[in-house]
Amino acid sequence: MTENLIVIKQLPQIEEHLKDLSTEIDVKVNNAKKLVCTEETVKTVKQVRADLTKDFKNLEEQRKTVKEQILAPYMQFEEIYKTYVSNRYKEADIDLKQKIDSTENELKKQKENEIKDYFEEYKTANNIDFINYEQANINVTLTASKKSLKEQAKKFIDEIVDDLKLIETQECKEEILVEYKQNLNVSKSIQEVANRHKLLEEEKKKQEELKNKQLEEAQRQADMSIKTQEVATKNALDNFVIEAPKIEEQEEILTLKFKVRGTRSKLRELKRFLEDGGYDYE
Repeated sequence: MTENLIVIKQLPQIEEHLKDLSTEIDVKVNNAKKLVCTEETVKTVKQVRADLTKDFKNLEEQRKTVKEQILAPYMQFEEIYKTYVSNRYKEADIDLKQKIDSTENELKKQKENEIKDYFEEYKTANNIDFINYEQANINVTLTASKKSLKEQAKKFIDEIVDDLKLIETQECKEEILVEYKQNLNVSKSIQEVANRHKLLEEEKKKQEELKNKQLEEAQRQADMSIKTQEVATKNALDNFVIEAPKIEEQEEILTLKFKVRGTRSKLRELKRFLEDGGYDYE
């Protein structure tokens, strides 16, 4: 039923064949949709579905064949068109584009070199040696005028001059200048130096507090040691007073004069004996 229904002739004829075919398809589809699927009829429903699928696949294959046959003449035409027309235009376009790009790049390079020279001259005139042209982020295009580009360069350097004047008024200008040369951001540089000094002051204060605590602890230890010594001395004196009554009577002090002869070492021993014994001698 579906074999050779679609034949390449003319599109109107194809459309008529498809309209006739659609009538048959509607009948089959409607009959299939009316089927009730139960345990007894499930095999029949499956067969109807398989038949519809087979018919559709057959028609799809014919559709693809028709598409290929319709497109074949156009594909052949397109290859001929590329060979004799589009490829030649494209070759010319590529060649002209390369020439244009080369010329425009050279003009752009010349313009940028002029702006760079102006940048360096104006930088030197303002005694600035820590910046370069790239930092200015000047977008040199063919449409941009040299005047506007030079104004961008001048504005960039003038802003740096103003920043340097501001830095000169700061208390820690040397440190701020070091930061500024790294980031070209005067506010950030001032803030970073201020924060650094704040941290240093806080650290210095912590060290002073720690040192004072250590001194206080040392003084406390010394005071405790002195207090301990005072207590020990007091206890020793108290003990001495308690034992004092045992030597209430003092012996009479007498004077005994005599000469001693002996070796040097013996005489030294005698002297130590007298001193250790608490004797008063001449």
